[in-house]
Amino acid sequence: MYDGYLFVIMTIIISRFTTLCYSFQIPNPLHLDLLHSHCSAGQLHSQQISNDETRIKGPNITPKKERPRIPVLQYHDNWVCVNKPAGMTVHRSGRTPKNQLVLCTLLKRQLARKVYPVHRLDHRTSGAILFAFNSETCGLLHKALTANEEECENYDHVECSRMGSKKNYIALLRGDWKRKFGEKEVVIVDKPLDVKGETKEAKTEFHLLASTSSGNSTGLYCPLACSLVLCIPKTGRTHQIRRHAFSIGFPVIGDYQHDDTKLNRWWRENRGLDRLFLHCLALDLPALSTFDPVKSSDKRIICTAPLPKELVNVLERDDMIDLWSQAKEKDPRLSLEPLDEKGGTFGRNYKSRNR
Repeated sequence: MYDGYLFVIMTIIISRFTTLCYSFQIPNPLHLDLLHSHCSAGQLHSQQISNDETRIKGPNITPKKERPRIPVLQYHDNWVCVNKPAGMTVHRSGRTPKNQLVLCTLLKRQLARKVYPVHRLDHRTSGAILFAFNSETCGLLHKALTANEEECENYDHVECSRMGSKKNYIALLRGDWKRKFGEKEVVIVDKPLDVKGETKEAKTEFHLLASTSSGNSTGLYCPLACSLVLCIPKTGRTHQIRRHAFSIGFPVIGDYQHDDTKLNRWWRENRGLDRLFLHCLALDLPALSTFDPVKSSDKRIICTAPLPKELVNVLERDDMIDLWSQAKEKDPRLSLEPLDEKGGTFGRNYKSRNR
């Protein structure tokens, strides 16, 4: 009977000791030989290791997922603009998986400050996105971002241009642009969209940067027939660019919701494009003094987010190099190198530490 109690006690002690060794990565000097004098063989569960020594099984410890750094485009006292990676949710909701990386959480830890998202980007879209460090600035930035030239009918042209905001997106669309639209380089889609059961006005401009030909193919959509365009949404509806691009017969490559799955698979397997080819290139907002002349700056807010490497790699392939060269000639912002204002943790005393 006493041997049984002794066996249980020693098993608990060695189990706890083994757990500590695994946690602190310390070699465990306790072998099962210690127990063989007090209990018969086969009473313990053990595993054979390469040097034929028998040790007790340790806990299954899974390493923590490394948190990626979010590239900082501009950092100010009351707001920050970052380059959001694709495949990352802006803020957590009830439908967000527990192991899903969330931009708000990562940025809060990186900057050691609470952040307020001014607007959102789709989960699979990358690019420039604004965060405020207090609710008051968040409201001002939101007003500036939603200010549109078409909505300021009570102002003259100069005042309207000063108040207007612009969001520029880069998208790679499937299809031979010139074969359908000829020499027309700007297509404006003014089509209402359904948003949560309510029909709302929506307008998007598509500006052609470069396109590849479908050659002798009978259709517009051979796999390599594509068009790189600059998208300027005039309104901010859910999936507006993707839905408007699909409505003119040129869906965004990588859009599994609106595009052909087989062609998206071709781009993934043959071109390494495993994401939606949609990137928020630039934000151009009116000065915050327009809405708060006492406390805010009188300079326009212009943030540019260079294209991520995974998109540049697709465009730099031999069969796409002509399209890429033409596009960079039309819009030099596409040639910008990756940008990240690395400063570790900025913290709340950023202004006082830089005086």
